[in-house]
Amino acid sequence: GTNVRAHSGNYTFIGVLGSIEPSWDCTTQNGSTVTIEPPTDDAKCAFLKSNCTQLSAIKSSVEFYSLVAAWKLICDDKDKPVLIQLIQAVGGFMGSFVGGHCGDHFGRKKFFFTGQLCIIITSVMATAAVSWYTYAICLFLNAIFYGMIEVTSLTLMMEYTNDKYRLISNACFQWPIAYMVIALIAFLTKDWQYFFIFLNLVSSPIAIAFILFYESPRWLVASDQLERACEVLNDIAHRRWNDANIKFTANDLNLIPRDNNKKKPFYNVYHLFCTRRLFKQTFMQLLSMFTYGLVSSTYFYTLKGLHDWMIKSSISSDNAIMFTFLHGVFRIFVPPIVIFLDFKFFKFGRKIQLIGSLTINCLCFAALTALMILNVRCDHIAVTVLVIVATMINESAFWMNIAQITAQRYPTVIRCIAYGSIHAFKHIGLIVGISVLEPFLSTRPLWAFLIPEIFIVITLVCGIVLQAETKGKALTDRLIESQFGRLENEIPRALMRLAAGHRFNQVTVRERLKQQARAQELKLHERRNIETVENAPQSSSLTNESSLPSPHGTTTTVVGHSSDSPEQ
Repeated sequence: GTNVRAHSGNYTFIGVLGSIEPSWDCTTQNGSTVTIEPPTDDAKCAFLKSNCTQLSAIKSSVEFYSLVAAWKLICDDKDKPVLIQLIQAVGGFMGSFVGGHCGDHFGRKKFFFTGQLCIIITSVMATAAVSWYTYAICLFLNAIFYGMIEVTSLTLMMEYTNDKYRLISNACFQWPIAYMVIALIAFLTKDWQYFFIFLNLVSSPIAIAFILFYESPRWLVASDQLERACEVLNDIAHRRWNDANIKFTANDLNLIPRDNNKKKPFYNVYHLFCTRRLFKQTFMQLLSMFTYGLVSSTYFYTLKGLHDWMIKSSISSDNAIMFTFLHGVFRIFVPPIVIFLDFKFFKFGRKIQLIGSLTINCLCFAALTALMILNVRCDHIAVTVLVIVATMINESAFWMNIAQITAQRYPTVIRCIAYGSIHAFKHIGLIVGISVLEPFLSTRPLWAFLIPEIFIVITLVCGIVLQAETKGKALTDRLIESQFGRLENEIPRALMRLAAGHRFNQVTVRERLKQQARAQELKLHERRNIETVENAPQSSSLTNESSLPSPHGTTTTVVGHSSDSPEQ
């Protein structure tokens, strides 16, 4: 999860670090040099167009040499960073949607590892970009693979762990540490090309280690690949992990209900809505993730000058690096708190977590809306603090809740499709936030916060009405289980119980058979002793005359014959 988030440096770079504007040296027609300080507003752009014959960025004026400085993305090209963000969001949408379907049909690990390698390749390609549109093409491909691995890796980790510890693996997909590492790399490299080189140097060794990962045992069983599932489960049961001392065979897994490959349908996004229960849950999840995307977009377009409150329509480089670092610091405390509450209090369920996180966001955006009505500037300290608090909850508690509920409410056969479709709506929310809400900041700032507030309220009401509690529930594997109830077939815990019960039954049956065999031997031995005692006097009297009592009280004389008598 941490390495997946390390690749977020590719995805979030253009939003802050890549948009730092330096000072400019303008060479006029008479040969003199004029220094233009950022930001380059309309008046400065008019001066540049009419007087400058050559324009160059002053590298020493900033601590980080960005894309804006490298390709002069100002004046007529000032919208190019936003356009690159939109292109990335479209790529992420496509990658999430396609990756979800591929993960359910071909396996989670295959596209997870392949996507990791492709992300590194496209990120290195971006380093060699010579213009903003070649960079945008590389980042578009990078976003496709990022959306793919985000979905498949999340599904894989959710299926590896049981319900008790699943929230921990969920928290590993948070971004705080990644943002702090990104800020450190930016502070040390000072240049956007060196930034991408060292970013990939950090993530490449970890990505190669992912080749050691196993495929999800749940998906293998659900797709009727029992032999491969046994290999994975036997490794999980090995003494280096669980010391279970159990060896599974395909016959052990035959007892688990699964789809017949010959009659298996082609699962797709339609199956997320094919029942009433799934329809309500899918609507809830899509709405939640769209709201998440809207709230996330407000953070980036509002806080571009976090440190020292020096937002003057541009970012200083010191503020941008500190902004990225604090963006991670502000969020690092929330996941441990959520995990602690989940372990400590059983009643702190998924529904309470959903309602609580949305309530906090609702209050924050209500306060932001009130500040906009009072004509408070967007760069005010109060606006900054409220947006930070809302983002802390949105990016951590709210996202973790969406991921956790998705894992438990959708069966294995469509779980990756569910994650892919839901994350696709996250990118739709980002697209709406960037293209619609951000322009409102300069024209109608009230609507930039009122629209997210409306969606937060709608999501909160729908969560109270529609969302069921899922804490402590086992994962389902087949679509029929989502229609008619839940079967206790969690892997590998149920398989461990099955094997342990099978082994216990074998011992019990063996002892019972031993006792029965011992009892039969004793009876047979006693019978032989009785027959020996009864037959001994009869054999000695065969050649002698003996008197036997008659049933009528008289005596019967028996005359024995010798073996060589002619008459018998």
